[in-house]
Amino acid sequence: MEIIADGREYLKYQGLSQWQNGGDPKRDDVERDAAMGEGYALHAGGIFCGYAALCTGVDEYYTRITGGSWDERYAEYISIHRFALCAAFRGKGLSEPFLRGLLETARKLGYRDVRIDTHRGNKIMRKLIDRAGFVYRGTVVFPVPDGERMAFQKI
Repeated sequence: MEIIADGREYLKYQGLSQWQNGGDPKRDDVERDAAMGEGYALHAGGIFCGYAALCTGVDEYYTRITGGSWDERYAEYISIHRFALCAAFRGKGLSEPFLRGLLETARKLGYRDVRIDTHRGNKIMRKLIDRAGFVYRGTVVFPVPDGERMAFQKI
């Protein structure tokens, strides 16, 4: 939860509403990730420094995409949510290998369709998503304040 808190503070520092005002990942989300085997931690030097979830199943908010559509060539997809690094490791070049590792894990689990979303103003995450080869597909809206998110997909 400290990693999530660091991520929330960094988003706030950037002037973003993402993960603010109750729209951030909760302990219940992380505990559910762990219970379902969907939570992944990044370790560096024996220290937990990143967290993300690879969520299986249909994401109800992704079913209501607007301004575009998903490439539906595969019946199932996996979604990356709650991607965060702790403040002490930010700027150390770990985001790209962490995302690559999540993509490799998705592939090993048999998924060829990976989806992710982020706030329009989150330029750092958008750049990371772009460098990883994701394609912009449209907009999804989560039931949180300023919940509109850009949705991306990598086949």
